[in-house]
Amino acid sequence: MKKLHLIFFFAMLSGLDLIAQNAMPITWDQLGDVRFEESYDEGAGAFYDKPIFGPMIQSLDGREVKITGYVIPMDVALNVYVVSRFPFSSCFFCGNAGAETVVDLRLTDKALIFKNDDRRTFCGRLKLNSSRFSDLPYILEAVELCP
Repeated sequence: MKKLHLIFFFAMLSGLDLIAQNAMPITWDQLGDVRFEESYDEGAGAFYDKPIFGPMIQSLDGREVKITGYVIPMDVALNVYVVSRFPFSSCFFCGNAGAETVVDLRLTDKALIFKNDDRRTFCGRLKLNSSRFSDLPYILEAVELCP
């Protein structure tokens, strides 16, 4: 039985390595391939900046990518984190950068806990969001820590 657990454990690790190996590295400059257009949401009765993604970033929608940045905990108890191009003192939420400088992390391992400004590399499937104004323009789904 112990042997079976070890085989399963190493198979899982190999799978994570495969995801990391197949993930395309992306840069924060590439995520800058977006502009924002004022739009109105009828349901919320509010104006918001709707992202209009450029062709280069559109080609990455749904692809496995990896990105390095600074972790910003939004709600540790609920396992809500973003990764930012800049440390917390210069991030989007502090008014010193645009929404294209942060990516929402949808972690697969809900037990992971990060500290503010931990510098990490994450792998996951990039999702472009232009329809839900309450979410960030960039979302990384099925997120794992990359080596």
